[in-house]
Amino acid sequence: MMRALVLTIALAACAQNAPVETTQACADLEFTGEYVEQSCTIVANDETLLVRYSPVTAGAAGGAVSVDVLGENGAVLQTMLESDVSQYLPPSVQDVDGDGRGDILLARERGNVNTASGVWIFNGDAGAYRRVGEISGVEIANTADGYVAVPARSSAAAWNVAFYQLDADGLHMLASVNVEGEELAGGQIRSTCSLLDAPGIARINLGAAEAEAKFCAEPAAQVFAQ
Repeated sequence: MMRALVLTIALAACAQNAPVETTQACADLEFTGEYVEQSCTIVANDETLLVRYSPVTAGAAGGAVSVDVLGENGAVLQTMLESDVSQYLPPSVQDVDGDGRGDILLARERGNVNTASGVWIFNGDAGAYRRVGEISGVEIANTADGYVAVPARSSAAAWNVAFYQLDADGLHMLASVNVEGEELAGGQIRSTCSLLDAPGIARINLGAAEAEAKFCAEPAAQVFAQ
């Protein structure tokens, strides 16, 4: 009995210190959007993250993508989970909040141009990631005021640029502007910008006219600048 107990403890210890499973970097894999079961790794904040794309069972609402943050000897420090995912797409590491650290974008669905992603922000003090919401667009930028700007292409001649405030409770949309372009003689483009939605401008003490002037002047809204 004692020998069996010792063997059990030894096996458990080996499992805890098991090496990271051999897998490719996510950048080296081909993603078609289909529900292909596979795994890959990315590196963020000097840590290896193991990304798993789970098999989808019949009748499920969507797929599931999990990300294990690995420590020494492959120990799992944290697991992030993105569920009901419409497509399996590569993850990306970006500095969303502008603090100089890598945050994680887990893509959920991609259209012709825009990609919808779950946003996981790295908290340096806690040493962990937290999900703050979802965004959809072609890229993410930071404004001088510390807001998060997300330009999304509506058509060949129109863009929607959303601006978010990020706090301890997550991402809050402040406003979005519609930017339309018109081609003039000589190849020049004239653009017009108008306030499309303003669900959170009261958070920053702005009226509609002030919000339109402010956000239309942001670099992220200069989508037709040449």
